[in-house]
Amino acid sequence: MSTVFSIKMFDRMTGNGNGNKMNMRISILDELLNREMDGSSDGSSARVNSLKHVIKRNKMDMADDAPSSLDLMRRIFQAEISREIHQIMERHTRTTLWPAIENLRKNGHVVDESVLNGLYCNILEAAKKPYQTKEDEPTPPPTNGNGFLDIGLGVGIQDQDHHDNNLKRGYESDSSDVSGVSHCSDAKRRRGRPRKDEEAYRLEMTPPTMNEVIRWNPDRIDMNTRFVTATKIAQVLGMPPSILFNKYPRMFRYSCDEDDKNILHDQNRLIRAPGRCYLLAAEDARQLVSPNYFQDILNASFLISEPLLSKIRNKAAATYDKYKVFLPQQQSNFI
Repeated sequence: MSTVFSIKMFDRMTGNGNGNKMNMRISILDELLNREMDGSSDGSSARVNSLKHVIKRNKMDMADDAPSSLDLMRRIFQAEISREIHQIMERHTRTTLWPAIENLRKNGHVVDESVLNGLYCNILEAAKKPYQTKEDEPTPPPTNGNGFLDIGLGVGIQDQDHHDNNLKRGYESDSSDVSGVSHCSDAKRRRGRPRKDEEAYRLEMTPPTMNEVIRWNPDRIDMNTRFVTATKIAQVLGMPPSILFNKYPRMFRYSCDEDDKNILHDQNRLIRAPGRCYLLAAEDARQLVSPNYFQDILNASFLISEPLLSKIRNKAAATYDKYKVFLPQQQSNFI
């Protein structure tokens, strides 16, 4: 009877510590406690007391309502959700907003990281409106005196009822995105979700810094540049290469094709293995590892032949040009 009661009581619980309703920890502990109680003469053995203490501690850590439980799940997946939001922001920056950014810079305006970050914050604030109750809605934002929203203080355009209704119905296909400014440029723009290639600029969360742009400058790559595999640096840092690139999404790297891997294998620079192989500039590892381990990376580094070096320089130049446009004009002139 006690076991049945504990399971029924557990059905109303929201989980333990991770928002998972299917977490059976409390149910299992109750069952163990009942077994110990049945086998104990007075019910006061050390194991019984220990189980009671563990059950009490777990119940104190448990989310006691649905909002708290769901918020725990939200925390677990927040990094992944934020990453997708960053990719959406970057896609709209390259497509919908880019003609306006180019036009502003041609007219002498500075569109730097602070301006773009303010714009992104306004986009996120406006996106919250469909999900807010009347009590949660903020006060109308101040304007700059010309009837326009102050970008530093505003949270979004107020007359967005039609747009909010579209958000509640769900997002349509990316191919249905139509922008008036998108026809101002002669270059054909790709619509839709960005491909998952190895170009770092497609995964960036904010515009690159000066130091990150310089890393992709092809002029710094010559016959004396030593390279090392990403696996070696990741091994020194104690993490998989995928985690390394997630932590440093804009770091310089070159993805080897099959011909590159065959050449490096014939030169005993690379062990033949399935999957992608990335080459990194050994000097860039100086900012990633401690000085004690940097010498190990230099010992594992190597020089490459001219054909492969040309391919790396061409790849770096393409990404370098994409990065430079995010910098203010005054800085890009000195690079």
